[in-house]
Amino acid sequence: MTKNSGINTLSTKVLSVQVSLNGLSFCILDSSENVILFLHELTFDKSKNPFEVEQKLKEEFNKQPLLQQEFKKVTLLHQNNICTFVPKSFYNENNLVDYLKFNNKLFESDFIATDLIEVHNIMAVYVPFVNINNYFFELFGSFEYQHSSSILVDNLLQQATAITTKLYCNIENETFELVYIKNGQLQLFNTFEYSSKEDFIYYILFTIEQLELNTETIDFIFLGNIGLNDNLYSIAYQYIRNISFGSRNTQFTVHDLEQKPKYGYNHFSLLTSL
Repeated sequence: MTKNSGINTLSTKVLSVQVSLNGLSFCILDSSENVILFLHELTFDKSKNPFEVEQKLKEEFNKQPLLQQEFKKVTLLHQNNICTFVPKSFYNENNLVDYLKFNNKLFESDFIATDLIEVHNIMAVYVPFVNINNYFFELFGSFEYQHSSSILVDNLLQQATAITTKLYCNIENETFELVYIKNGQLQLFNTFEYSSKEDFIYYILFTIEQLELNTETIDFIFLGNIGLNDNLYSIAYQYIRNISFGSRNTQFTVHDLEQKPKYGYNHFSLLTSL
């Protein structure tokens, strides 16, 4: 395959892109100065198929001058609900379809990928957007890809201690992820789609009930695209006593003051992947 190379090891710029059926997110870091130079999000009016997403991605690379430079490293994050986690001790590469088929509709043509979370010997099993991978290969030649939830879970487990018991809620565009860590160990990961705040709180309260947790005592931590003035925060606060906002285990300076509001709790996996 003939390909262009957008990778230059002499460059100090690092690119991370998160792709979902609901939108795109881009971040460029100057690794020498530890400064975020570019943080851009494109939200779709309605969910698209992978080929429509690829077209939107191409439009952004053609439109944004900062995306047209060479990079030291490129990371692509796939964000979808076709993902699960398997303890490495039980993992068998011959059973990849079985890990996913009970909760997702799979096709024979689907390619199944895996990420290793080394800290706790967990395998993430998921279906990436293969057409997006192919486009990145043509564009950059060399790049890394992971599922966004692998970054999320890995970072939260690295922050956890043997006594950490918390329920995390990471807000994305029209989806959210719940991660329950008990005594420093991953107990639950799940992704939910929602279209209203009522959908949102229903899934959370149902999960708390199934886990036999107490809304009065559980430490509930928001991550991602949410703030104090958000309707999702308001309705959660009506039912859950101990709510706080988490943070990434990262320290960057934001180059553009106008982009600082986007930096807050947003783009947890995107910025952690840098």
